[in-house]
Amino acid sequence: MSMTDVFDDDSFFFLDESELSDRRGRIEQQVVNREVVLTRIPEQAGRDTHEVVRFDLDTRLLRIFPKSYRSGDLVPQFRYVTEIQVEDSEWDPSSHSQEHTQYNLLAAKGLPRGFNTIYDFGLGIGKQFRSFVDSLEEHTTRSILRFVGDGDEGLDEDGLTLRVKFSRFSEYRAAVDLYRDRGWTVVRRVIEAETHNAIAPLFDLPEAEPIRGRHPMVKLLTEEVATGHVMNVTDRELLADAVTNAAPVLAGEAPERLVKLRDDIELVSLDALISQFERDLSGRFASNEGHWQGFFNRNRFALQLLFAAPVSVEWQQAHVRSSDATGSGARIADFLCANVVTKTVLLVEIKTPGATLMAAQAYRGQGTEAAVHVPHKELAGAVAQVQSQMSSISQHFPQMIPSTSTVDPWNQPQGAVIVGRVSTLTSEQRESFLRYRDGLADVTVLAYDEVLERLKGLREMLGASPGSP
Repeated sequence: MSMTDVFDDDSFFFLDESELSDRRGRIEQQVVNREVVLTRIPEQAGRDTHEVVRFDLDTRLLRIFPKSYRSGDLVPQFRYVTEIQVEDSEWDPSSHSQEHTQYNLLAAKGLPRGFNTIYDFGLGIGKQFRSFVDSLEEHTTRSILRFVGDGDEGLDEDGLTLRVKFSRFSEYRAAVDLYRDRGWTVVRRVIEAETHNAIAPLFDLPEAEPIRGRHPMVKLLTEEVATGHVMNVTDRELLADAVTNAAPVLAGEAPERLVKLRDDIELVSLDALISQFERDLSGRFASNEGHWQGFFNRNRFALQLLFAAPVSVEWQQAHVRSSDATGSGARIADFLCANVVTKTVLLVEIKTPGATLMAAQAYRGQGTEAAVHVPHKELAGAVAQVQSQMSSISQHFPQMIPSTSTVDPWNQPQGAVIVGRVSTLTSEQRESFLRYRDGLADVTVLAYDEVLERLKGLREMLGASPGSP
């Protein structure tokens, strides 16, 4: 006996009523003009009853009315699309619902993959795949989206329906699932690296970089998650290869073009660097010290902006005093630099943009123009830390460095701290900060927003046309 023989207007087989209720409501089932109709009747007062599914017994056309649960009730899922149809559906009206094992709520069976199934949450396209419909709505205001098999795609003459092959949606859904899986793999790898870096200083371990893998998309996603911006490795390599191969010819034919190309590449790189730096000042890396140590290690020229002298970075995480037999007492500088002319040691301590510079409450003169603020412990501690490292240079460091070292530990060392943001200070706090900073001997304190302005100044200088004021 066929399904169309079983289901008619007078006698038909449905699920038992006891199987169609959950703690939030029930499903009413009936046949109207050869269409099986399912209606959701909520238990909670004030929530609306609404149709969720219609199924044509003769044409096997499945109709779903997409909803989303928001603000305590079900609302339309999309701007324009109010009905989703599936041609030649395999939906079985004699076994259409079951209890969802995770939520213990009634759920629809037999819906296409990528669809929400829990009645109380609203049937329709799954949240992670709704951008497919959102994109369609950027180009049409049709209210019915019909998924077809091998039929023609496009706008129907009824003025209401947009026909799209279901295979197109299935391929999109599979791609989204694939990239979500890769994304979770990438996130796990980045978190593993961050976890290692969080405890690395406790055991004198080197920092770890996230595993980027071999697949180009995984590399791209890892770069985005780890740094907050997309850096296409393949494109960079192709560009470098092209410039390298063309350089000898270009140098002979048009040397000025080669110089201009090199300068343009440097400016683009600097623009990307500034953009990343500015974005991360107040983003998720604002209080991540490991991120900023990694930033300055990858972009060491930025450290040269701290000193009015030619500087080279000699070591990162340099031990300027070794530990004792118990493993304690070591002093480690984030960066040990050297003046390339005088060989003077320059110690740089990296804190975070989120570090507090000055105490919130005035030490004297609260509420007056004469208010005096003392340095916050995050600033004072960083300065004291670099000062202790400087004191270790002449006492302990000479015995620790190789004889071929390019630094002279007997010269009076200098120190620098990159910490906090001046833009977070009140006018009274700023005055106190400047007085404190100016009074330090042999230690330069520079805030992150000041480093940013120096980077922008460098960009402006490099980008200026020759002869421009």
